[in-house]
Amino acid sequence: MPQPSRHMNIALLGFGNVGQALVRLMQAKAAAMREQYGLSFAVTGIITRSRGTAIDEHGLDLTRALQAAESKTLDSLHRGSPVSDELTFVRQVPADMIVELMPLNPQSGQPALDCLRAALIAGKHIVTANKGPLAHGYHELKKLAVEKDSGFFFEATVMGGAPTIDLARECLLVSDFGRIRGILNSTTNSILTRMAEGVAFDEAVIEMQRAGLAETDPSNDIDGWDSAVKLVILANVLMGADLRPNDVDRTGIRGISAADLEAANRDGQTIRLLCEATRENDTVRASVRPVPLPASDPLSHIVGPTNSIIFETDVIHLGITEHHGSPTSTAYGVLVDMINIARERYH
Repeated sequence: MPQPSRHMNIALLGFGNVGQALVRLMQAKAAAMREQYGLSFAVTGIITRSRGTAIDEHGLDLTRALQAAESKTLDSLHRGSPVSDELTFVRQVPADMIVELMPLNPQSGQPALDCLRAALIAGKHIVTANKGPLAHGYHELKKLAVEKDSGFFFEATVMGGAPTIDLARECLLVSDFGRIRGILNSTTNSILTRMAEGVAFDEAVIEMQRAGLAETDPSNDIDGWDSAVKLVILANVLMGADLRPNDVDRTGIRGISAADLEAANRDGQTIRLLCEATRENDTVRASVRPVPLPASDPLSHIVGPTNSIIFETDVIHLGITEHHGSPTSTAYGVLVDMINIARERYH
């Protein structure tokens, strides 16, 4: 049975592929959210770096917003005084919740970290799919959210819509995490898969760009930054660490050659960009590096645009795999966080 009806206004920081997928998902799931949970959402603000800004306290027309984002700017939908930057937007937008979907900055998490901090100080709930602020400010943001009794969720930062963090947080209660191992970047996994099939590194990168899996500048993926940031989030949230991306022993896949892959194959092994966080007494150490894995290792069989994590605790070893991640699956992780906050499950 639905709980008493509750409506929440949300504002979007960023309106790229994931933001647009989120809006479409909100439209598609509106009836289900209303019928199953008595919930409804309206988007009262969107700010972007390249497509303008729109605020409307009565709720934006989402169909028009999607059209504007594809062909022009959002400015024609704006009602009220101009908004100069993201921090001003966060403080002024008439919203109960800020959904942050800005580009990744693995070195500092900015400017998204400042925006999330400002949202919590203003008494707003926050949901983010951005790995940077979590890797650089998780403990601070969590403390502030508790103090403000505000929601703070971030499921989509690791493996998109797969319930990775929620699985560990909700189902592995009072477990001690001794090790987390995984393949956390589908782009590099796809590149290595294609190279093992005889495709040159540069051509494999171009293929990933054409498929929308890699950015124009793929450095965050192939140099291991994306994987390192995700690993830091897992280590800090689930293992109680206080790491930053620069603390990770990080090596990307630029140096992997066809000869390396062939040699590994002759030995019955498969090279994968392995992410690993291990507890050693009171210290958590983290690494991201290409590793030849034997066929007995389940991660050696993860191919193409697939991510996988293995949790090793004192009571259970458990794995979860996400196949063919997409902006829609990431948006789904964001939507679930929004629903949980609306259900007053804040932390």
